[in-house]
Amino acid sequence: MILEKVTTFIAAQFNIEEDDICEETSFEEIGADEVDIAELVLAIEGEFEIELSDDEVNSLSTVSDLTDIIEKAISLG
Repeated sequence: MILEKVTTFIAAQFNIEEDDICEETSFEEIGADEVDIAELVLAIEGEFEIELSDDEVNSLSTVSDLTDIIEKAISLG
């Protein structure tokens, strides 16, 4: 469920097909810069009602990294 939502957000923000995104997809591959990632994180935080730390955001390199920190944030509630 988290991966599907994240994939939908990424596809919409970067105007790419959801089928072109998998857990191993890097943000570099899709052409995301720091501003793009920050905008994505803001949308994700709103959707999941979580807050991610700057350290977590700065450590993101793949879709899997993002889904992992979302799952962690949700579990910590």
